[in-house]
Amino acid sequence: MTETSTGDAGQTYQGEASPEKLVEIARYFLFIGIVGFGGPLVHIAMMEDDLVGEDGKGWTDDSIFMEGLAICNMLPGPASTQLGIFMGWIYAGKLGALVAGVFFMLPTFVIVVFFSWLYFAYQELPAVEAMFYGINPVVIGLIVGAAWSMAQSALAEGRTHAEFAVGTETWSIDYLLVGLLAAAVVVTAVLGSNPVLQFVLAGLVAVAIYRSSWVRENARRVTLWSVGIAILGALFVLRDRLLDLLGPAVRRTIEASPAWGLLLALWSNPWVQLFAFMVYTGSFIYGGGLVLIPFIELYVVREFGWVTGREFVDGIAIGQLSPGPVVMTTAFVGYKLMLDVSGGLLWVGVLGAFVATVGAFGPSFAFIMGFFPYFARVRENDIVQTALTGVNAAVVGAILGATVTLAIESFVDLFTVLLAIVTVGLFVRGVHAAYLIVGGGAVGTAWYFLVI
Repeated sequence: MTETSTGDAGQTYQGEASPEKLVEIARYFLFIGIVGFGGPLVHIAMMEDDLVGEDGKGWTDDSIFMEGLAICNMLPGPASTQLGIFMGWIYAGKLGALVAGVFFMLPTFVIVVFFSWLYFAYQELPAVEAMFYGINPVVIGLIVGAAWSMAQSALAEGRTHAEFAVGTETWSIDYLLVGLLAAAVVVTAVLGSNPVLQFVLAGLVAVAIYRSSWVRENARRVTLWSVGIAILGALFVLRDRLLDLLGPAVRRTIEASPAWGLLLALWSNPWVQLFAFMVYTGSFIYGGGLVLIPFIELYVVREFGWVTGREFVDGIAIGQLSPGPVVMTTAFVGYKLMLDVSGGLLWVGVLGAFVATVGAFGPSFAFIMGFFPYFARVRENDIVQTALTGVNAAVVGAILGATVTLAIESFVDLFTVLLAIVTVGLFVRGVHAAYLIVGGGAVGTAWYFLVI
């Protein structure tokens, strides 16, 4: 058994490393990283069966495993990957966490990089173009299907204002959460607003409505926090206008300072841009890997222009064909960016994929190894739980809003629209995403060459 202590969340969970433990961790997570097709639920079930209690390897007991799972579901980032890092951490300390995370992600990284090479090397071929003609709308359908399931859970977290059946499923919805979800769809699709700001505002609205008595009792503290958050948000949104309002002389003084020059020099480096953006993304993709979509669509596609909307959808398809988390699509983005920067050098593209992966998954390691006891305490806070209720609804809305923009490029005719609709129906009925992607590629290729 692991040398972790049980009890309250402030106690130590971290185990002690040994060469035997590290080898055991590496072998197990390499195995699960290769065979773990089916998504996070499959990964979590495998870890529970294989590692917990006397029936498994005995790395921990049921109570600690369930607490770790609950906290990983609360944290930003891919829950199953973070749970793997957590299991390595409680069994063999920080080295165990690093080994678990690296070997868990290694097979998916190799698969995504390999398919990225194939894609960018041969994407101009008619056969490849025809295949992705069918795959693109399938990916849109998969995102909508996943958002459907997420919405069913998110809208049931508040009060029950209405209840109805959709097929064999019963939906319980809260009108406030429906409003937050719809607002996030519109704001993301039309205005392209920063997803983090949307999540913060949705959390504040949920607390204000659901915990109005607590807000009144703590009016002074709430007001100070609200004003502070509002000021920071306004400064971020209006940062360019504020520099203009300062006047040409002040702006020239700021821009002439060594610190400003250093920041510009660092930001002009594509490696720094890539790593910094992926760290930012990995720190805020709350609610699962699909929350990556509004972040990438807003910045990587619209603002930075590192990939086109269609290339990004293709990258999601490549990520879905692997056994690991959708967040590994960041490797596809890093590969493409550095391939362009280097003029087509393969090894630079692979290094770009590695840098993007380290940046995107780095926060997950930090959350588990550095802040797990803190998050364990925060999870029990009623106000935090209420805020997360609003955030969950906004997360689904942001995903759908970004998908609207991506669908505009993916839907090129009526056939692609119908293919996406069929995909949604099949996916919500339990058909695996990989089968749908392969099937969509085959059907799309046939239609492309026979009809178009």
